[in-house]
Amino acid sequence: MEKNVTLKDYLSTKKVDKDLTELITLLSSLVIPIREEFPHRLGDAGTKNIYGEDQKALDVWVNDLLTQKMLDSGLVKSVISEELPDQVFSEKGGKFNVVMDPLDGSSNVKSNNLFGTIIGIYKAKDKPGLGIKQIAAFYKLYGPNTTLVMSVGDGVQEFIRARKNVNEFILLKEGVTFPEPKIYGVGGNPDKWVPEFDLFVKLLRSKGLKLRYGGSFVGDFNQILHHGGFFGYPATLDKPKGKLRLVFEGNPMAYIAEQAGGSSSVGSKNLLDIDPINIDSRVPVYIGNKELIVSLEDIFKAARDAREYY
Repeated sequence: MEKNVTLKDYLSTKKVDKDLTELITLLSSLVIPIREEFPHRLGDAGTKNIYGEDQKALDVWVNDLLTQKMLDSGLVKSVISEELPDQVFSEKGGKFNVVMDPLDGSSNVKSNNLFGTIIGIYKAKDKPGLGIKQIAAFYKLYGPNTTLVMSVGDGVQEFIRARKNVNEFILLKEGVTFPEPKIYGVGGNPDKWVPEFDLFVKLLRSKGLKLRYGGSFVGDFNQILHHGGFFGYPATLDKPKGKLRLVFEGNPMAYIAEQAGGSSSVGSKNLLDIDPINIDSRVPVYIGNKELIVSLEDIFKAARDAREYY
């Protein structure tokens, strides 16, 4: 494509629904106020989210900004956020339901490491949370550069913020796909990994994959998307249901992964096929190159079969 194609122009060229284009453009345009707020909200908010976790001041501020902008836009029927106790509805109605983790990896703010925003978009008539029903998903990565990685169901595109003090993203790469796997990132305490996951990680090492883990889903996923590989926050002996939230984190990233030629799993089935019990459902998350996810599921299946046999 020609140089300096803006996000809005790209979506228009691809004949994406004009309201969906407007919503994605709106959310992308908030990058300047969000980045400008980083230095001023480094502490705790003094509140807890619905999971009993201490909220960061920046978490709360970004959540409130994004939520209010969407509800005021007339485009969004409802918002479900990791930082809100319940689904919130707009009095204006709208064509879309949005799920979000407004600041994924916010514990990295203090140490100035990678973090970002995760968004999943559904039609208003569809239940927000069943991943297969998403019509678009994207994440913004606040790193040395601010990038936006997006899919509207037609592959994956990466955009980069044009320049300082400009609320505009330009196309960096179209048709992003997972390259041959080179790295992996895994969370949780290795001493508490379930045995089958420990076996899988040994398989990754035997294939020559190098460990890179930064503590934010957005940052770690972005690395494997560009270098190829695997990300996992596994089931553990003390947390068999995993840590990451299906609705806000797992599904949007799984949607992007599949559009980039990769795959996702909870160890037995695809993340996108799981109907969440509630908005805060947690699941083990395994995501990356398709062949690695197949190998992981084979190992988990063999372990289940062995338990049933004995």
